[in-house]
Amino acid sequence: MNRYMGRWLRAGKSFWDCWGDVTGACLLAALAFYFLSGRFTSVRFDRERIEVEVTPGVIHVQGLYHYQNDSRLPAVLTLTTPFPVDQDHPVPDTYTLAEVDGDRHIVRDLELRGRQEAPSVRLLLLAREAKWIQLDYWQTTRSHEGRYLLTTTRPWHRPIASATFRLVLPSDCILNMSNYPLIEIPGAHRSTVLTFSRTNFFPDQDWRFSWQQRQSAAAHGAGGFR
Repeated sequence: MNRYMGRWLRAGKSFWDCWGDVTGACLLAALAFYFLSGRFTSVRFDRERIEVEVTPGVIHVQGLYHYQNDSRLPAVLTLTTPFPVDQDHPVPDTYTLAEVDGDRHIVRDLELRGRQEAPSVRLLLLAREAKWIQLDYWQTTRSHEGRYLLTTTRPWHRPIASATFRLVLPSDCILNMSNYPLIEIPGAHRSTVLTFSRTNFFPDQDWRFSWQQRQSAAAHGAGGFR
């Protein structure tokens, strides 16, 4: 038994002497790909707070997203931020991304790279670390309707623990349609604020909404009685 064990040890040493550098390099490359590519991650996306504010010709979206690394090891997350682009809604003119604290104070600015319609950034989260990421974008709209992407969360393969959404309309506008039921709450400066919330949210459709000016709605209503 000892003789066979000795042979295996000598064969293993011989193999390592010949191929040890190559094997070590391959292992390091595999580890680097695992941790740095962002394709494999132990990070969870578990909370979001979204506010959409409509102003004449522009939709301003401010998103607050919470990420939690559940692992005892550091993790790299490749975070992509796709925009809802179509013929009436071009790529946003301006967008910013930042790491913030729980009170939305900026910790550091983040630089998005890549395709204009879906730029991305890599984030490093230490063991058990959590981060809040804030995205702001201003998108031109050529119609009185908008869309916020929700189905892009499905590749996480798990529901979002809690999600809150707010739509702020100017005082001279009213809601026309929303595919998610909204509740109106008091708003500042005579604005109209509508909201909906979900827990264990795994959306199968994006949030679509539209609005119209009060004068147009009144005229339409008056026409209905003629």
